[in-house]
Amino acid sequence: MSLEITEAIAGSVTILKTKGFIDTSTSSILEENIKKTINQGKVKLIIDLADSDFISSAGWGVFVAYLRKARDSGGDIKLACMIEKVFKVFKLLEFDALIDAFPTVEEAIKSYGS
Repeated sequence: MSLEITEAIAGSVTILKTKGFIDTSTSSILEENIKKTINQGKVKLIIDLADSDFISSAGWGVFVAYLRKARDSGGDIKLACMIEKVFKVFKLLEFDALIDAFPTVEEAIKSYGS
């Protein structure tokens, strides 16, 4: 399994687009990308999950771990474009109480007021 992450910028918002499985073997790639982005001062993040059809507990843990750091720095982490089976797990784990999720990247960008 592999994970590719590309970065795009929309105003003050950074979009990290994932492609591939996010599991124990690839969650370190996700973590390194989020950590690097936040350390660069890019704290308004959107994770575009349209091309990721599986996220394990290790992947969900990365989002939660960096959520506080982003928020403490005046930003946030928002998720976008989850496929149905990933969204079902997101809801089942009740992460919707912690992390905002949007059907499109555009809606996630608008939620930042950009």
